[in-house]
Amino acid sequence: MAATLEIEDDTGAAITTVNFGAVNGGASQALKFQVKNVGNQVATSVQLSIARLASNDGIDFAQIAEDFGGNPGSYGTTVINLGTMIAGAYISFWCKVTVPIGTTPAGNPRMFDIIAVYTGT
Repeated sequence: MAATLEIEDDTGAAITTVNFGAVNGGASQALKFQVKNVGNQVATSVQLSIARLASNDGIDFAQIAEDFGGNPGSYGTTVINLGTMIAGAYISFWCKVTVPIGTTPAGNPRMFDIIAVYTGT
């Protein structure tokens, strides 16, 4: 089986979606995730990014950060280059949604995609 990247929540459960809840204006929420190579081959040039999901505005408020000893590094919107992942390896990372004060509609679920890509077998 080729390298296969899977995104998991902080308990190690594979996820296809995550709900940050209704993050209102002036509020922020951060969640920890991990990307895992569940295949049996090496994944090289692994990259994580965030992307717009349809017309939802979540990407406008989302940022991503590498994990450093259980804490988020510097949040940003640029691609995170994780390097090479052997089979069974995992790397933790964080996503954060910060909604500016006065943003409407209040309670809108702020949605976006987390994308993991790689080259290799």
